Amino acid sequence: MDIAVVGGGPAGLSFAWLMKGRRNYDVTVYEGLDKVGYKPCAWGLMNGVEDLVPLKKEHIVSEIKGFRIFLDGKIVHDIRGDERLGYIVDKPMMLRDMASQLNVKYKSNVSIKDGKPFVSSQELKADKVIFANGHYSLPKDRTVPAIQYVTDFPQDPEVVDFYFYSDLLGYAWVFPDREGAKIGIGGYADVNFLQERLKPLVKGRVSLFHGARVSDTGVVEDRLNGNYMGEALGTVYALTGEGIRPSIISAKIMAESILENKDFKKEFKKSKLYNSLKVHAKIVSDSKGKDKLEGLTKVLMKSDPKLVLKVALGDFNNFDLLKLLGRTIF
Repeated sequence: MDIAVVGGGPAGLSFAWLMKGRRNYDVTVYEGLDKVGYKPCAWGLMNGVEDLVPLKKEHIVSEIKGFRIFLDGKIVHDIRGDERLGYIVDKPMMLRDMASQLNVKYKSNVSIKDGKPFVSSQELKADKVIFANGHYSLPKDRTVPAIQYVTDFPQDPEVVDFYFYSDLLGYAWVFPDREGAKIGIGGYADVNFLQERLKPLVKGRVSLFHGARVSDTGVVEDRLNGNYMGEALGTVYALTGEGIRPSIISAKIMAESILENKDFKKEFKKSKLYNSLKVHAKIVSDSKGKDKLEGLTKVLMKSDPKLVLKVALGDFNNFDLLKLLGRTIF
């Protein structure tokens, strides 16, 4: 079976990696750019994917063991521990190392003409085509803008900072980087508003400014047909913007569905990933509007930070939601 994957991001490459060496399956990844790993990202990767894709020592920038949460500039929670919560990874290096061991065709833009896929002017011959081309394939109203500065500000390598605001459905972040920090912001606002809000946090010498749009409305239900995965399917946690880990997990579900000849939609909808993405999207959707946003902000800031972290990471059950949000989410 010849499978064509459109897009060499975390989902596309992870799927190809998981299918590597499988008899009777030949996977080719078509990437429109000249290499993978271009999309701006804070490089946060939470625990849970080490057994799915190769995460080498040289890919790891630092291990995250704590987080701080701020509201309107004032610290609300400062949680530190000995256990690793996740990593800051060099995402471009990780993806490029993976791609080097896979069949990836660069500068290969795939388009659909009369219902058929084409690479340049040549029809793409494959038994199955899977789109993993991220937010580029989504309508603008299903994404929000995010911007980020890369600076030499000496952020603690084991701690990430999250900044929430009473007038923004979104948040800012300061993540450790190899040479300093990544300082960014994203949410339901225009780029000028986001830049102004971020100014007080930008410290150190700026070496790079970049941005991208991010899926923020949850799973696109009509794409649960086995032809989409990763951010093209909406697998980004709406509350946090985390996309690498859920994209990899969606690739795992896709690979297992094909290998076991199961229906992807059924397998995805019964997964923990689907449920947690759906809850995140509902929380965000229900928080639009000044009064609702203030209510969500109060709940998140006054609740047990460990419980907030569980929900943020998608590692929660219904009892956790009841404790955090009451019955409003059900």
